[in-house]
Amino acid sequence: MEITKNEKYVIYTPNSAVLDENIGAQMEKSIAVLYATTGMINFILDLKNVTSISDAGIKLLQKVQKITKDESGLWVLVSQDDSLMDDIANRSQEFILILPSVEEAIDAVFMNELENDFKDEQEDDFGFEAESDY
Repeated sequence: MEITKNEKYVIYTPNSAVLDENIGAQMEKSIAVLYATTGMINFILDLKNVTSISDAGIKLLQKVQKITKDESGLWVLVSQDDSLMDDIANRSQEFILILPSVEEAIDAVFMNELENDFKDEQEDDFGFEAESDY
């Protein structure tokens, strides 16, 4: 598996045709370490080599989606394989963002970061206004 780290996101690219329990365990460990040590909350999974996902793989996708959502991060899958995307959508109980290219996934991460910054500024502004009115 290839892992490409950036300041704002990490891209995982499995080299196997099947996202199975072994690959899922490697990714889960890596994501847990990055989240715990650096606070990383944006992850991209490039599925260009993947043709199927095991049940353990689907559970991993859902688990990472919950973590990133709770932390206002982003979990993006990249695939142009319609049958794989349909399979993920049908088997996952969580909404998982799937985009057709890594470039679009990176753009989505940066847009999410901007939205989070904007929300933080809005909350700060609102907090100051509410305090000064009373």
